[in-house]
Order: sequence, then C-alpha cells, then structure tokens
Amino acid sequence: MSNKLNALDLAFLSLEKQRTPVNVASLTMFDIPEDYQGNFTRDLIEQLERQPAGPPFNQKLSSVHSAALPSWVADENFDIHYHVRHSALPKPGTMADLLELVSRLHSRLLNRERPLWEFHLIEGLENNQFALYMKMHHAAIDGMGGIEIMENCFSLSPNEEVKAPWSGMQKYRKSAGNDSLGLLAKTNKMIGEVSSGAKMVQDLSKMFMSQGLKAVGISNNSSPVPFSAPKSIFNVPITGARRFAVKSLPLSEIKALGKEAGATVNDIILALCSGALRKYMQEKNALPKKSLIASVPVSVRQVNRSGNQITYVIANLATNEPDTMTRLAKIAASTIDAKKELGDVSADAATNFAVIAQGLVAVMNQLNMTSLIPPAANVTVSNVPGPRRSLYFGQAELKSTYPLSVLIDGQSLNITVVSYRDSIDFGLMACRDTIPDVNVLADYIEAAVDGIKGGIYMQGLLQEKKKALSHKP
Repeated sequence: MSNKLNALDLAFLSLEKQRTPVNVASLTMFDIPEDYQGNFTRDLIEQLERQPAGPPFNQKLSSVHSAALPSWVADENFDIHYHVRHSALPKPGTMADLLELVSRLHSRLLNRERPLWEFHLIEGLENNQFALYMKMHHAAIDGMGGIEIMENCFSLSPNEEVKAPWSGMQKYRKSAGNDSLGLLAKTNKMIGEVSSGAKMVQDLSKMFMSQGLKAVGISNNSSPVPFSAPKSIFNVPITGARRFAVKSLPLSEIKALGKEAGATVNDIILALCSGALRKYMQEKNALPKKSLIASVPVSVRQVNRSGNQITYVIANLATNEPDTMTRLAKIAASTIDAKKELGDVSADAATNFAVIAQGLVAVMNQLNMTSLIPPAANVTVSNVPGPRRSLYFGQAELKSTYPLSVLIDGQSLNITVVSYRDSIDFGLMACRDTIPDVNVLADYIEAAVDGIKGGIYMQGLLQEKKKALSHKP
C-alpha cells in the first residue's frame, strides 16, 4: 500500500530546481570514546550498514517523470550503500573544514529515483571527534520529524546497542485504508471528514479575512502581512551553491534574558537575529527604512500523521528600530498577535494556509517573478526544541547538533535553531554567491546578546532613577 503525499509535501517538491535544492539536514558531532580499542568510525559504519531500512527510509516517489501525483512506495531495489557514505577530512580537520564540506553536500540535489535521503559519517576531526551529516528532502520530513528521528536512534546510555536512523521511526504510521473498516465505521469516518472539512474551510476563510483587514489598515493586529516585506540584500535571485555557518549559545543564558526582559525564548532568538541582521546591513550601507519581516515555521504536528505538519507566522523583526529593548518589545507584540491568529483556527486550516503561501512562492519562482513583487518574507527563522538530556550514538556522546535548512529563490538566508542540553545551536544557511561572509552574521548573533544585556541594564537604571525621583520631597 502506498502513502500519499500531503499538499504541503507536494508544494516542497514543486519548489525544487537546480539552484534551490529542498534539503533539510542535521550536522551532529560526537566524541570518540578514549578507551575504545580499534577503529571506532569503521566499526560504527559496519554496524549501521547491517541494519535494514524501514519506513520512511525505504520508500521512494512512485512517479518522477510522469504528470501523475506521486506517492511514497517501497523501493524494491533499495541499496543501503548508496545512501550511507563514509568520508574523512585531512587530519586534523577543523570546524571550518567540516562546514565547508557540509556546505557542498547540502548544495546537491537528492536523486528522486531513490529514497530521498543520505547519511554521511565524517571522520578526521580534531579533538578526537567525528560528525554525522544526514539530509532528507523536505517533502519527506519537517523539523519536529527530524527531532523524532534523533530521539529514536540516539540513546540515553553509552551501553545500548547502536541503532541506525533508517531502521524505522517508532511513531511513523502508514495511512490507514478504508478496506478494513465496517459499514458503520466508514459512515462515521465520512461524516467526521465532511464536518472537519467544513470547519477547515471556515477557518481558512477567517485567516484570509484577517490578512485582508491588516493589508488595508483596519486591524489592530500588529503581525505583518505576507508579501509586504521590503527589498533587501537578502532578497535577490540565488544560485545553487551554499555556505553554512554555526553559532552556539547557552540556553540557560537565553532563558535568563527572556525572564529579565519579560519575553519568551523565541522572542529573544528573533531579537538576536534581528540585531545581527541590522548590524550586518548597516555595515554594508544596505539597511532598509522599513523593517525586515521573518517567516517563522510553527509545528501543528498531530498524532499518527506522517509528512509535513507545519504552518508559518509572519513576525516583525523591527530592524529599523535603533533601540534594542524597543526592538524586542515590537518583536514580542508581533509574535503574540501572530499566535492569536493561529490559535483561533484548526491545525488543518493552518497547514493549508501554508500550502497556499508556498504555492504562490512556487508559482512566482517558476515565472521568475521574485524580483518584481515584494518578498513573502525577508528571512526564515525557525526554532525547534530538542532533547534536554545527554544522548549517545553507541558509545559516542553527542556534543552538539546544528540544523541545515532550505533556501528559496529570492530568499538567500535561512536561520534555524535547535536546542540540546543547555546549548542553543544556530545553523545559518546562505547562498554562497550572495552572502559569502555568513560567518560574520553568525558572530553578530553572539554580539547581540551583549546588546540585550546592556538594554536590560539601562532599563533597570532608568527604573531606579524614576523610583528615586518619585520619593523626593
């Protein structure tokens, strides 16, 4: 039995061209056990290759060259050695060497005639470490699905047997057919589908009405409207080459900043990105007078459903605001209003809204119209919560995990964040030809932490001054 792709999965397939590979990936780094006898990485790859692939890793698209809508079907000629690859950096491989390698790997399209994933074990890193780079097509998985894979194959103890990521997802379920249902069950299922469909259409209409009211200026909602972003140096036609940069910050520090500022962790992350983007554009004399806006993916994942289950909210990054704390306040107000819009509708309506938005982007890409109308958003900023406890892959301890995401034509930067233990890890994916110095932008994210700390300190001083003045006779 085949599994149908949902509408958002199909939208991701339609977005892909040679210069816009729609790959999502993770780069995980591990310590090799110091007392291990033998070649750890060679032994690990041999253990992994012996394990058979389960759904969705042994499934490919049913049709590649025909006009028929594809579905996921079992690959009868599955070859584990095609998907699992072992490579090495010249010792001692630095972090810069590793990022250069995965930038090139992420630039390549996946072969649509095979299951849409690759797994690269990379040895030769300094400090007795190795790395895993695993990519999948975005049509097959979303951010939370990637976290599920991590939790499924990594363990809480170094004493457990190593489990290959492709051995099958515990939470993965095939779409249930109607053949095994009785007449009463079929009738009830049909009634439920009609009812939920009507609710979804109603909610979708509500979402479009809300966007329309904001567009004509008669709404109190402060979240921006899609396709109202200013043109910026990040919103130009892109090539297929990629450059990847990373930055890690203590999660406890980000939470403490949020608590002091009365903001959420997600708002602090957006504010750090906003501060970095503002500084980067100022240095290039390219700061737009109008604020940049961000597309922020939000999971609407439901139990026993496969494929992509995400939607998007649009957030004001307030990059035109010079004061750090005012910028943070505007970001927070924008995300609160965006979440209110999302909380009033069903998960299906929210997902279908994302499908329509992605469909519009795909049409504009196909017609080469991205330079003619305002961008849907200037940048994508995604925050995916990850495991808080230490994880192991066999005997190797996981030290850090960095996400690599998708670029679309006309949007040359994507910032994705994943938390692990007390670390929050930023992965900045950029078009190599339009933002060759994305590592500078990553450094500015760290510098933006000091900006928020300084803003909080100055607010405290002002409050103390006001308090002192109010007590004067």
